[in-house]
Amino acid sequence: MQALKEWAFHIVQTYGLGGLFGVAFIESSFFPVPPDVLLIGILLAPSPPEPFLVALVCTVGSVLGAGLGWIVGAYGGYPLLHRLFKEEKVRAVERLYQRYGLYAIFIAAFTPIPYKVFTIASGVFRYSIVGMILASVVGRGARFFIVAYLVHFYGEAILKQFDRVLIVSTIVLVVGAIGYFYWRARYGRVKRLERQPVQNPSTPEK
Repeated sequence: MQALKEWAFHIVQTYGLGGLFGVAFIESSFFPVPPDVLLIGILLAPSPPEPFLVALVCTVGSVLGAGLGWIVGAYGGYPLLHRLFKEEKVRAVERLYQRYGLYAIFIAAFTPIPYKVFTIASGVFRYSIVGMILASVVGRGARFFIVAYLVHFYGEAILKQFDRVLIVSTIVLVVGAIGYFYWRARYGRVKRLERQPVQNPSTPEK
């Protein structure tokens, strides 16, 4: 792992934002070092680029790399799953992923959870690549822009709280989403009941 980190930093030092784009791209499918490390390193360097540009490059590279992860899963992951697990277990996980995949992708894109696992799983279970890309744009974009501007304004002091900030933000988003869907389901049920015709009990049956 240390050798991989040194290699990644060498790429960024040599190629600048192009190196950050490359590392963000491959991290979404197989590379173990998160691009946040390089993003932070660039912004803490003397005379760094604008945080908006750094976060944008990192986001675009990561989202495009997610597409590669989907392709890897779609054309190589399913046979491997069937070798490791029984058919009914694979089908059960697939049903869950098709139902809750969008939320899982967003949470993985935003938090320290290994993102590549979910990009590959999206391909394995043939989850909509458009849906995965949209969730990735929101999740990865929010994460990298938050990190970039926190480092820009607070410097190294924010690094100790980095994971906590992402986890707390995710909890707030998840709780808010649950509350919203609960309210929508309850409000929709009330509306359906209001639209139903009310029978007059005094009306004699024919």
